Amino acid sequence: MKSVLYLAALCGVHGALNAAEAAATATGRLVPQDAGGVVWESAAGRAVRIKEPQLTLEDASDHARLPFKVELKNRAVRQGEAVLEYVVSLNDKGFNISGSATLKASLPADSQADVLISHFELAFREPVAANVEAVCGFEVAGEPAGQMGLPERDGRFKLWPLAPGGGGAGRFELGNAAKGPVACNALGIPVVGLVFGAKEAPATPPALQLSVAADPYCGGYLQAGVTAAATQVALRTTYTGSVVPLRTERRTLALEFNRGGADGIVRSFYRTIPEIQPGAPWLQGIHLVYYDYLSQKGEGWFKDLKALADRIPAAQRGGVAVCLHGWYDYFQHYAYDHKTGKLLKEWTAFPGTYKVPMSLTEMHRRLKFAKGLGFRVLLYFCDGTNSDEGAPDFNKDYVLKDKTGKTFPGWKGPDSLGQPWMMDPSMPGLRDWYRGYMKALLDEYARDVDGLVWDETFYIPVDFISYGPAGPAYADRAMMSLVGEMTRMVQSYRDRNPDLVLLAADNGTSSCALVAHGTYQDSGAGEQHWGPSMFANYRNSFWSCNWCPVTGAANNQIAAEKYGLPQGVSNGWGDNCGPSQMPPELLDAVLKRFTKNVESKRQHLRYLAP
Repeated sequence: MKSVLYLAALCGVHGALNAAEAAATATGRLVPQDAGGVVWESAAGRAVRIKEPQLTLEDASDHARLPFKVELKNRAVRQGEAVLEYVVSLNDKGFNISGSATLKASLPADSQADVLISHFELAFREPVAANVEAVCGFEVAGEPAGQMGLPERDGRFKLWPLAPGGGGAGRFELGNAAKGPVACNALGIPVVGLVFGAKEAPATPPALQLSVAADPYCGGYLQAGVTAAATQVALRTTYTGSVVPLRTERRTLALEFNRGGADGIVRSFYRTIPEIQPGAPWLQGIHLVYYDYLSQKGEGWFKDLKALADRIPAAQRGGVAVCLHGWYDYFQHYAYDHKTGKLLKEWTAFPGTYKVPMSLTEMHRRLKFAKGLGFRVLLYFCDGTNSDEGAPDFNKDYVLKDKTGKTFPGWKGPDSLGQPWMMDPSMPGLRDWYRGYMKALLDEYARDVDGLVWDETFYIPVDFISYGPAGPAYADRAMMSLVGEMTRMVQSYRDRNPDLVLLAADNGTSSCALVAHGTYQDSGAGEQHWGPSMFANYRNSFWSCNWCPVTGAANNQIAAEKYGLPQGVSNGWGDNCGPSQMPPELLDAVLKRFTKNVESKRQHLRYLAP
């Protein structure tokens, strides 16, 4: 019961900065130690020793764990930065491996928070074809932490009691890397919190806590343990070199002392990805979303948006986001010529079914029509990594394959000519195609839209290893990094349009939204998908397309009233019934809830209580 009560004190108001947290103005200092290590003397008065990295190799013949020799080669500490360079080697049981490990710890000069950023790089002279575990650890001196905060995959923030001789852990799954000594729950975001001196509620003043976060580009196992005089915390990363030979890997960790409760713990994660900017502020004010799948051969867009504009006051239309889907010719062609790097001037949408004439001129007309009504306008970017085998430039070399050579069909709808197949995001050529397509799209439409929607980013399963022409690769990590790269490209156009965003669609089964600006997923607004989507979208927003706003009307009510999330209407699929055709009483109910949430400036839930 005490943990539940303390959690209530931790949560506070979702998203609001705690005054005590914001008051921290110094980040302490880094102090070299005689033994060759470094201690962070934090502004909170806690000393944190940066421990020597630990590396072990698993011998496949008998599963014995062989420790690497780790020797400090060089240490430099100056101006809030410490660089520790190590030589690593293993000469045992026929293994002769050498390489280096570098740990760079810094106190950001431009930060008002009590934070340490740690970059760890591991490099071997030759690829290592065996599983290697790397541990980056820290020891916090003094009274040990009494609880461990865990933002778990189901959307619940939980507290785990810590006692001397015991511990806790959480795993973030990606790249087969989240292995550890004991079973634990999955995390929805790779960060945990160590709570000091607050074993009962309420905590007054708010309890001091240490957030420990890892970057999302690889999985990991975050573990804590306590003794009577210290708290140990570490990130374990397992690299499956027996399948994907290990040459070079990098990790970023952030440690932050704050008094911000559960929100303070979760917010610390974003210090590991400074390259990903927050979503534009307008995202937080959306309470109704509309998806058009080129309905009524393209005319539904105009009819439905006009119907919404007739019912929604101009001052509230900025709370509506509309997405134009089905505008292209083929999956992984998208009216784009990679040879020239240009979009086509004219093409046929739904070439195998409706055969709708489309052009750049018509696209601008459609987008400007929606913008002119005062709505936020989104353009459908891609359908996962799908490529239509009926497309003229279909490249079979990019097709996603598992160890047995099995390939994976994607969504087959009226907008595809042939069978779509999932493509492998680890393929350099495919990644180059995405760069070119994104640039062409932004060059043409950056000023006409508020963002792009990348549908079905969950198609590459977590922990999936692909087998392409160049050998095995972590396809799930490749997808995460590709989404992050596309997000940075969108950000680079914010000088033309500061409102631009890229939205993912993880359906609660993957975490690509961590490196996007939010989520607009195709989950039918089903309540079972909200919790698993929360932490991946903590600082941004998350919505769902509701293709069944008539037969699935209850999902809209639950989203708006229980979670403060946008309701969804649509046309062109499912009920195939847009706002211009919906039963009046259903549309009235949707708009009544919309108005209530807009006028109250309601915020969506960011996580759930246990």
